[in-house]
Amino acid sequence: MRFHGNYLEAVFFAVWSCVALLAIWQFYMGLNDSSAALVAAVVLLACLTFSRFVLRLPFHTAPMMYISLLGLFHLGLVVPWALGIYDIARTPWFVPYGLSRGLALFTYAIITYQVGLVVALRAIRQRAPLGWAGPSIEDPKVFAGGSFLFITGAAMFAVGVSRLPSKGLDRLIYSVTFRLRAESDPRFFGAGMLIAFIGLCIAAAGASRRQMRIAYWYTGVLFITLFYLGFRGPAITAALLVYAVAFKKGLRFPRWLPFVAAAVLLVTVPLMSIMREEPLNERSLGSSLSKINILDGPAEVGESIRPLVETADLIGPGNYRLGKTYLIAIKGILPNLAFRWQAPATESMDDLSPNHWITAIVDPWARKNDQGIGFSGVAEPYMNFGIPGVVIYFVLLALLLLWLEQVSIRSANALASWALVVGPLLLASTRNDYTNVLRPVVWGLVFLGAVNTLSSAYRAVGRLGGSDKLVFKDVKREAALKG
Repeated sequence: MRFHGNYLEAVFFAVWSCVALLAIWQFYMGLNDSSAALVAAVVLLACLTFSRFVLRLPFHTAPMMYISLLGLFHLGLVVPWALGIYDIARTPWFVPYGLSRGLALFTYAIITYQVGLVVALRAIRQRAPLGWAGPSIEDPKVFAGGSFLFITGAAMFAVGVSRLPSKGLDRLIYSVTFRLRAESDPRFFGAGMLIAFIGLCIAAAGASRRQMRIAYWYTGVLFITLFYLGFRGPAITAALLVYAVAFKKGLRFPRWLPFVAAAVLLVTVPLMSIMREEPLNERSLGSSLSKINILDGPAEVGESIRPLVETADLIGPGNYRLGKTYLIAIKGILPNLAFRWQAPATESMDDLSPNHWITAIVDPWARKNDQGIGFSGVAEPYMNFGIPGVVIYFVLLALLLLWLEQVSIRSANALASWALVVGPLLLASTRNDYTNVLRPVVWGLVFLGAVNTLSSAYRAVGRLGGSDKLVFKDVKREAALKG
């Protein structure tokens, strides 16, 4: 992107630079935990403001969505606490001390991510407006293939839920569902959810303006089903991706829609946190509403600060993983194809993926009951390579997301690839580890390749059939002329 060099942009750049340098100096001098939380929030706000008004990145682009979610998942709890507007007694695990080191790592990540965006955009000399592809991005074959995958995945997911060993679906609660899918054969359950998500991304990318209405119905069905069962992250991510894809196609929504959606989620996220632990046939909206605080939603999604702080305390120069967690993620790409289900076993703690490793250390009961505390998009590069790992990772991530934005405007397949890569990054890499990123990315791209291969084969057969008809007509014509 070319900077226009006007006075306002120069002021923005100077202010952001001062904020970044001041934040680094403050952490170097030593901050108490509440001050560290507020400094991190100021840096995040400066990054969002600079990216939106100087770099001119719309909020529905991958770089903006990623940094917004990363900030929410790490600061949603500690900032309200630091401001004195949230009662931390509502979060039993939270200990209001020892946070500053983890918050410093988060702040360094935001600063280096911003540097990566600036470097990437300055290197782009000519480009179409980021975040907009145009109404010509459509492909009926891609839409049809995505629709088939979505319907197949939804059917598999329904079968997987029905096969969970329980006394009845109406008696299921979220924690039991989560445990049962880990203890029993979860392949239809997990594969169905994954294939439905992949199909939705592909269908939305290939849809015409009229077909987008069908994609909205797919999104609504997936969102309502997953959200009501308690799987809020996948539901919200799917809806956010379809919203961004529609924007890239030139479709526009009322200006008030994002604000209304945010207000609704502010209530429904903590509400569902309570309701999902009640049997499906006994859920009561009134009694659940009386138990929530309006800040419970940000506080709950902001719990990624816990694995970041714990990892910063447990990992140091003597025991960095040196990329081992990424190798574990690569090994996890292949599915379990055994005829009889057997959960994977590990020989040592170091063989566990980061989210299972941190859970086993800080919350053994949760690990024993097939639950977890997630992980952190900042903690994994630190766990592997320390602070240099955080710096390099977030610069490279900014470059990758900007490159994906450019690629996404080329065709329906490119837009589908954008959604299939960005979706797992938003859902998992911000608040989990790469074992939850690489598998959906790789299999999503494999399914997209299969859709295109079958589409090409279908067109080739069609052309061959058409040429045969032409030959047959020519033979008949020659015979008639000779007769």
